[in-house]
Amino acid sequence: MEKKHSHAGHRGRLRRRFLASGHEGLYEHELLELLLFYARPVVNTNDIAHSLLDKFGSLGKVVSADSESLSAVSGVGQSGALFLRLMHDLGISNMRISHSYETLSKRAQLCSCLTEQFSGIGAKICNILCLSSRSELLATVTLPVEKLLGGGMTPRELAAAILKSGAASVCLGINHGADLPLPRPEDLALARMVGELLSAVGTSFTDCIICGGGSSFSMRGSGAFAF
Repeated sequence: MEKKHSHAGHRGRLRRRFLASGHEGLYEHELLELLLFYARPVVNTNDIAHSLLDKFGSLGKVVSADSESLSAVSGVGQSGALFLRLMHDLGISNMRISHSYETLSKRAQLCSCLTEQFSGIGAKICNILCLSSRSELLATVTLPVEKLLGGGMTPRELAAAILKSGAASVCLGINHGADLPLPRPEDLALARMVGELLSAVGTSFTDCIICGGGSSFSMRGSGAFAF
């Protein structure tokens, strides 16, 4: 039997199990192994899957890791890293489409939307939810926090991105990853900067919500920031 077919029987069984029971019928390492079949077709992806989970801790953290960190794991290679990043980005894109024109008029709905958007992401990023006059989600603008606070994006550029969506109001979401969603000085600085910008262009500032550690914190609800 040729080397490239040495795992064909195992792969066939894993595919059939997935088709029969979906993702709930497989362990995390098996789901990751199945994904890697299509990026690394001639190697033992079981070993790679275990190595990735050992390094990152969970499937969600694996697919949300950056390409450089993924490539550093033995056997992943550039093609494997690209494939995993693509799967993650497609999932984020699909999630945003599913939320399009969803009504987010209540604080709990905003918290739920942002928590879902930040799920599995450890990077310090912010999501700007652009809402219609009926509180429908028109668009989400995602940016690294350091890009906004460090001057990597001018207020004019940010204003243009928000106005392009036709937003009547904006909710700012800040990701703390696995950390507690408690306001930090940079969070307050970011909320202040966005608030001043929105005031200048005549757009309402609905809330600033911090997500982290599986929970969320509303600056408006807590009174931590004057809107």
